[in-house]
Amino acid sequence: MALQPHFGIVALAVLAFAISALGAAEAQSLRDVRAREDNAAALADEAYYTRKVCGNEIRAEIDWASAGDWQAGLLIAECDKALGALEAACRAGDERAQQVTRFVCAGDGAGAELSGGALRYGAERGVNAFAETQKALAE
Repeated sequence: MALQPHFGIVALAVLAFAISALGAAEAQSLRDVRAREDNAAALADEAYYTRKVCGNEIRAEIDWASAGDWQAGLLIAECDKALGALEAACRAGDERAQQVTRFVCAGDGAGAELSGGALRYGAERGVNAFAETQKALAE
C-alpha cells in the first residue's frame, strides 16, 4: 500500500508535465495562427493594389502546405514581385492578365503558372519572381 501514494505522486507529475507541454504547444499554435493571419493580411494588401491596377477582383491566398522552410515575410515579398509582374501586364493592356481573379502564393519552387483565371507563383530562392511571372503571362 505504501507504493500507491508514491504512484499517485508520479502520476500527478506526469500529468502536470503533459499539461504544461500541451500548453506550450497551444501557445505555439496560437503564435503560428497569428503569424499566418498577419502574412495573409500583408498579401491581401498587396493584392488590393493589384486589383486597382488591373481593374478586377483578385483574391489572394497563401498555400501554407507548400511554404516549407520559407520565412513567411520573405515568401510574401517574393509573391509581391509576382504581383508586380501582373500589374505591369495589366498596365500594358494584356487581356489574360486582366482576367486573373485568383492569386496563390506558394513556396514550392514551381514558378509561375497561369491557368484560366488563376495565377499561382511557387517561389524559389534565387529566381527572379517578376521575370518568371512575366514569362508565364506571355505564354
